[in-house]
Amino acid sequence: MKNPNRCAVALLLSTVLASAALAQTTKETSQNRRDEFAWLTDFNKASAVMVVEQGIVSRDLGTTIARSVRKVSEDANQPGAPRPGITGYLTVEASLAAVGGPDVSRLHSGRSRQDLLATYNRGVLRDRLLDMLAAQGEVRSRLQRLAGEHVDTVIPAYTNGVQAQPITLGHYLLAFDAALARDGERLRQAFPRVNRNPLGSAALGTSSFPVDRNRLAQLLGFDAPEVNSYDANLVSAMDVPLEVVHIAQGSALTTGALIEDVVTQYRSTEPWLLLREGNLTGPSSIMPQKRNPYGLNEVRQAASKVVADAIGFAVLAHNVAPGMLDYKGGTAETTLDDARDMLGKLSKVLDALVVNVPAALAQ
Repeated sequence: MKNPNRCAVALLLSTVLASAALAQTTKETSQNRRDEFAWLTDFNKASAVMVVEQGIVSRDLGTTIARSVRKVSEDANQPGAPRPGITGYLTVEASLAAVGGPDVSRLHSGRSRQDLLATYNRGVLRDRLLDMLAAQGEVRSRLQRLAGEHVDTVIPAYTNGVQAQPITLGHYLLAFDAALARDGERLRQAFPRVNRNPLGSAALGTSSFPVDRNRLAQLLGFDAPEVNSYDANLVSAMDVPLEVVHIAQGSALTTGALIEDVVTQYRSTEPWLLLREGNLTGPSSIMPQKRNPYGLNEVRQAASKVVADAIGFAVLAHNVAPGMLDYKGGTAETTLDDARDMLGKLSKVLDALVVNVPAALAQ
């Protein structure tokens, strides 16, 4: 049975916050990525609902808090207006108090910049994981389409860099599809560990306020709270993103291996695999007959960057006390952004591949 008090509070605050949500969504869509201020606004909305439902503040104060959150959000959406992030929370709190009075700061009951930052990082990691999974799906659809078109196309396969045995191009392409399928499975398995909510953990040991961490998780789209508050803010901030960046690193190694095979053919004097003339190729400045495979080079470089990013995260987190910020500044998210970029570039290369079937058979 639904809690009537919770329903009434949610209806009251959702009405007050609706216009702010619409304005925020419009700006986020145009930017294509939510910034820290947008996330912080979501955290404030969720907390505004929860502190009233839990009796931490009265309904009247809850309404004032909600209206203050809306006003501060609207002001930040104005052209050129500052949009403070998590580390600038006290600036946002001062803005809220300027609108609704000092008691509005009770919105922050049972919270800290520590759990705000941990929740931001977890939410962004969740979004980036889904972005990478979608980009991976695009690559796999192209690999499968090409494999279907070349079920009977015979090509030479190589071991130790030397021709070894004939196989079909379809068989070859589906091997890389299988590797990406395993990475996709790993991402899906990691998602439940990523999609857990730190908010409500306060600095690291919760607080005496009756914070409903399950409700905060529900309002913010997480499956559940991260149970141990010390783990939520400080320990899981290392191993959870590490798991995901290692998956991205694996995809980069797979991508690099595929591209190296294509490059080997492209530079051959009698290639059976080339790129269609267009945006992914370009002429030499001195040898007009030469076509440089810019698209292949860009994918290879992107794959190398993902590998370096993942290693960088591990290096930053190595021998660092849990309460430090060394590896919590977006390194994991950058890795996944670069992985998505790499996969997007790979999709374009796959779209531009040209197979010389007679040349492949002749080899």
